[in-house]
Order: sequence, then C-alpha cells, then structure tokens
Amino acid sequence: MGFTKNLYSETKEIQSLIINHEFPMRIADGSLDISCFKHFIEQDYYFLIEYSKILGLATIKSPDYETMSKFSVLLEETLNNEMQLHISFCKKLGIEESTLKKLIPTTATSAYTNFLVKTGYECNFPEITAALLPCMATYAEIGTKLNAIKLTNINEPYKEWIKMYSSQEFQDLSEWMTELVDKTAENCTEYEKNKMKEVYIQSCKFELDFWSSSLDKTRWNN
Repeated sequence: MGFTKNLYSETKEIQSLIINHEFPMRIADGSLDISCFKHFIEQDYYFLIEYSKILGLATIKSPDYETMSKFSVLLEETLNNEMQLHISFCKKLGIEESTLKKLIPTTATSAYTNFLVKTGYECNFPEITAALLPCMATYAEIGTKLNAIKLTNINEPYKEWIKMYSSQEFQDLSEWMTELVDKTAENCTEYEKNKMKEVYIQSCKFELDFWSSSLDKTRWNN
C-alpha cells in the first residue's frame, strides 16, 4: 500500500468530516447563506497570498530540478493567474478589490496560514509536501462530489465554484501532489514518515476549522 493510501486509511474520520462538511454540502444544494459564501471567498483571498509563500519555500527546498520547476510554475500560476481570477470572482459577488486589500484574517485563517508558512520555513521537503496535500486533495474530492450532487437551480457563483474544483485541471494537480507525496515518502525513514503523517493531520485539522469558521458568523470577528 502506498504512503498516501495508508495515510488516508488511518485518517478516515477527519477525511470524512472534511469531505462531508456542511459548508460545501450547502453549496451543492444552494442552501448556504450567500453572506457565508462571501466571507469564505474573502478569507480565501488572504489564504492564497499566504499559501503562495509555502509554494515558494517548496520550490527552494525541492530535491530536484523537475519538482522545483513544477512548484515554480504553480507559484507563478497562483500569484499571477489564480489571484486575478479570484479577484474577478469577488467582483461578481460585489466584493471590491479595495475591500480585499484591507481584509483582516479570522483566527481560523491566521492559524492555518501561519502553520503552513512555519512548516515551509522550519521543516524539510517531505513535511512540506504533507502540509500541502490536504488543501489540494480534499478540494479535488469535494469538487468531484459536489459536481455529482449539485442541484440545477443553485445560483451561478456556487456553480462556478464547483466547476473550478471539479475541473480536470484541478484533479490533475491533486493527482500530481498525491504522487509527489508518495514518491517523497519512498526515500524517507519511518521517523520521517511519522513526521509527515503528523503534519498532514495538523493540516487537515486546520482545513476543517477553516470550513467551520466560514459557516459560523459568530466567529468572524474573533
């Protein structure tokens, strides 16, 4: 059994909590309050900026040219393409770029991004890949699931969001990240694999809290 398959088998409970979380499920059936969705998208803007930092650190710490090249392309795409698409998407929701630039991250957003950046600075490449995996893999699985169950009459922003994460491009990115984690783990000691597992679980917990905080309005200003 590959490292990630074994990892997923050992973390089935938190995997299920993320994949079946109320927030994305309510995107699919259209019952999510649009104010919650807007809040989530605003926080995601901040997240993408900070996320780019760990991509940069992954580029620096990559063990070979091919991996370094892939991460550098991913960093460039995130900063110069995905960010612009995100800003355009925000405008469709009535969120101006000036608002995004003044955005204050919630406790959940700060905790997650601080963890990712800290991992990027302080940890070795195997742990960095493990920290990055939940965001890519769970979003790809959520996107596929929502695309299969979404109602036809949900509003356009919800349809567009589902389309983004169910796209073949994003599925391919998730598959590449999964394969990279497996390949990286092959050259790791049991101690290093255990560290990867610990980091992965931590990242999953932050991912789960990010969803929950976006659903809970009482936490937005905390």
